Amino acid sequence: MEQTLEFSGFRFVVAPDPDNAGRQLVRIFKDGAPFTDLHDRPITRSFANNVSVASVEEFCRQFATDDAMRNQLRVRQTLSCC
Repeated sequence: MEQTLEFSGFRFVVAPDPDNAGRQLVRIFKDGAPFTDLHDRPITRSFANNVSVASVEEFCRQFATDDAMRNQLRVRQTLSCC
C-alpha cells in the first residue's frame, strides 16, 4: 500500500520495495521531480517493513527541513557507487 507525505515542499512516496519484499522504499520528490544525488540518480531511503509509521514520518520531516542531513544523504548516496 502506497502512502504519500509532504513536508516543506518535498513529497515522499512510501511503498513496498519492489527489489526486497521485507522492506519499504521512500522515494523523494522536489517540485514534482525526483530529488537526485550528484550523479542525477533519484535518492531513496529503505526501511524495514516493521519500522513504525512515526519513524518514517520523522525521517521525511527531518529530510525536508534539515539542510545538513539532506546534503549528507545526497553525498553518501553519490559516493556509494564508487
